[in-house]
Amino acid sequence: SATATAPDNVYVGTNPAVVNSIESVSGADAWKFEQLTLDKTQVSTTVTDEPGSGTPGTGNQGDLVLVTITADQNSVAENVKPTFTVQINKALANDLVVTLSNNAQVTIKAGQTAVSYEHAAQGDDVYKDSGEISLGIKSAADAGGRTFENLQLGNDASVKVTDTVDEVVAKLTASTSVAEGGEITYTVTLTNKDGLPINNHAELYFHLKDGTTVVVPANSTVG
Repeated sequence: SATATAPDNVYVGTNPAVVNSIESVSGADAWKFEQLTLDKTQVSTTVTDEPGSGTPGTGNQGDLVLVTITADQNSVAENVKPTFTVQINKALANDLVVTLSNNAQVTIKAGQTAVSYEHAAQGDDVYKDSGEISLGIKSAADAGGRTFENLQLGNDASVKVTDTVDEVVAKLTASTSVAEGGEITYTVTLTNKDGLPINNHAELYFHLKDGTTVVVPANSTVG
């Protein structure tokens, strides 16, 4: 007898039967037979998936397709777009469409194992709001509609976001002239050289040397 390895792939129920037959005979004594007839009737072997294939859980012995995501940077400034890499543990015969936790989609092409994704920047502003951008994998699907024997999705990836220093200048102006006993009007104006919005703050109280207080209302630039 002899053995041959059955075909194996990562998809549920896609292996065709293995068909074989006798093609020829050789050997030192093959000629000794008065009449050696080769029965060339084909034989067929059904190839089934591994136990548990297509069913998530610990009992799944199907071929693993692991989809993971990693951040390409540990941290970025708030005005920089972070990038992430989505990858699989083995190249596939078909494209793999991966839906991320923000509902964006990326495609790992057939024969490749990774694709890059550029996330939107947190956004530059004048406020202290460092934080973190986290991104995960929501789902992954074969572009041809095939079901994977054992599809697993990795954990979320994250990148820290640091503040940039965007200066806000508070400038004081005053009435250019008043009559004796008249009232001098003081105004404080908030500006940023890049024109970034200054509209997300509570009331601000600017105290002048003479004891006067100028109030800039919430979310305003002039008071």
